[in-house]
Amino acid sequence: MNKRVWGVASALLLMFGAGCSSGTEGSPSGESPGSTSASTPGGAAGLPRSGAPKVADPLPASVFEKHPCDGSLTPAQLTELLGEVPSARKTDNAAGPGCGWTKSSTHAIVDVGYMTGVTDGLTQMYEVQKPKAAFWQELAPVAGYPAIAYDATRAQPVESCAVAVGVADNLVFDAAATLGQNRIGKVDPCEASRKLAEMVLTNLKAEAR
Repeated sequence: MNKRVWGVASALLLMFGAGCSSGTEGSPSGESPGSTSASTPGGAAGLPRSGAPKVADPLPASVFEKHPCDGSLTPAQLTELLGEVPSARKTDNAAGPGCGWTKSSTHAIVDVGYMTGVTDGLTQMYEVQKPKAAFWQELAPVAGYPAIAYDATRAQPVESCAVAVGVADNLVFDAAATLGQNRIGKVDPCEASRKLAEMVLTNLKAEAR
């Protein structure tokens, strides 16, 4: 992930003491229409979990066995997103293995992270990230899997957005697009990240067969 987006996941893990378009498009940051105002920390005093929807058709943990630099995106998909296939760079951190690709001519960036350190999946992000995110938006499912868009700072102009997709109740991956200089203000970075997430999910499903 880029430092601004992927660093959010690391902070999320530290808060848990770890070793380390959309259905509501246009909603303001924080709460989405129809959502509750607060989440109850899962497992505390036997209280039920809250937040993220259950994953109806979970993928096996084996889909995260390969590093995201080794198959989360195909060369054809990278070409569609960036117009070329830049060199992959590993961005591993406490949240899990990550990979980034940068188009040097425009500074457009594509990042994918398998958040293996987020042991409670998307629910953990609802409980920790949602209350402190500058921007948080519940999305319509991505190919049937629950998803959210979020940003730690929502700096202006808006250049980047992260989309997290729960592929099992305890598994989540992150996809983030940072717009190139020629697209800022013309393209919604969350829509770009959603498209990116759909591509990654297609490849993860293929790994599960």
